[in-house]
Amino acid sequence: MLFVREFEIVADEGGYLAIPFDMEGGTEGETREGAVAMAADWLRAAALDSLLHGCILPGGSVCHAPREGGWVVAVAVDVDVSDAPAVTSAEAARALGVSTARVAQMCSSGQLASWKVGSTRMVAKESIEERLAIAPQPGRPSTRIREIVTA
Repeated sequence: MLFVREFEIVADEGGYLAIPFDMEGGTEGETREGAVAMAADWLRAAALDSLLHGCILPGGSVCHAPREGGWVVAVAVDVDVSDAPAVTSAEAARALGVSTARVAQMCSSGQLASWKVGSTRMVAKESIEERLAIAPQPGRPSTRIREIVTA
């Protein structure tokens, strides 16, 4: 999928900032060209994150005027979910300490970001790391926790 966003490149303290229009954040580089290259890397990461989480990347309008006296550049990246670092479902199961059937359930329910390459299910490493950070305990949640979550 092709993602195009405009950035304003602004000189700042011996370097250059790359500030996206219509999005939060930004990046920097030592030269204008470096700032544009970093903007492409930043956009690639933001686009991949939006694909993995099933959300729409904000922004996308064009023809912006400089806000900070810099240069407006359009940056385009072609990103696919298969560009994300990933492991097989068997490797995901080992990392999570669960069965491959449980990994399949978690992929189906959206708890893990995954896709197929041929007949092999690939699971995004980022979603495994996010799941490990939550550190769910085995078994059913207590009644009190279920009440809080469903309230």
